[in-house]
Amino acid sequence: MDYLLKALVNDGNIRVYLTRTTDICNKAIEIHDLWPSAASVMGKTLTITLLMGAMLKDHEALTVKIDGNGPIGQIIADGNAHGEVRGYVSNPHIHFSRAGKLDDVTTIGYNGYIDVIKDLKLKEMYISTVPLQTGSLAKDFTHYFMESEQTPSLISLGVTIKEDNTAEICGGIIIQLMPGATEDDIVLIENQEKALGDMSNLLLRHERLEDLLEELFPGNYEILETMPVAFKCPCSKESFARGIATLGKVEITEIIEQDGKAEVVCHYCRSVYHFDKEELENIKENLQ
Repeated sequence: MDYLLKALVNDGNIRVYLTRTTDICNKAIEIHDLWPSAASVMGKTLTITLLMGAMLKDHEALTVKIDGNGPIGQIIADGNAHGEVRGYVSNPHIHFSRAGKLDDVTTIGYNGYIDVIKDLKLKEMYISTVPLQTGSLAKDFTHYFMESEQTPSLISLGVTIKEDNTAEICGGIIIQLMPGATEDDIVLIENQEKALGDMSNLLLRHERLEDLLEELFPGNYEILETMPVAFKCPCSKESFARGIATLGKVEITEIIEQDGKAEVVCHYCRSVYHFDKEELENIKENLQ
């Protein structure tokens, strides 16, 4: 079962977000027919989006956009504070490997940007853009947190794709220093860097995230919360009807006259919504 836990370490001077997202990754593979490299990148992006979503308050949400000008094109994921995430890539049929391992760097590219858009329920969205540094998502999001949020962080992400093109494991961790952290706290985080070098193996060894946390910080943590996480898309026919309405009367009339119907496909979950002539007429008539 996919879930996420939040914990404090070293008397609250360090915070930890840890999640297993294997089912989420496999759902994305199924929906988008992802090839192995695309599945690896999508799984890691969904994982980091979930971890960042866990830092938000109740009704807040965020979107992560990654574009390294590589073969996969754009990678986009939406997440919220309730453990829900969805995402898609421009080109799902991508596969590169090097030395027997999936090659995320070649897949993503590294001549581009990470955009993080947060809906904090204020008048305007919070938007932060940082350049990709390496094409390795764990390293690039470590850079993002330092540059954009001034928060020293240690991030590890792991995905293992089996020969049948399903995820054996997927998940990740963010460890961050809190305000008031001491030199001892910095050393404690630095000491975990080597242990977190193979996140996939750590997750495979520990079915329970609580056991993994115990290995990293034996007896030195307080679990604040655990919650289920899932690939979930809130799209609906009503929401796409509102989208059609934004086209305006002239363009809707053209669709009616030329096609007599409309078909809309959700980028995130591939759900298909059909609108017949009568439904399109109703949408047009309801416009002011």
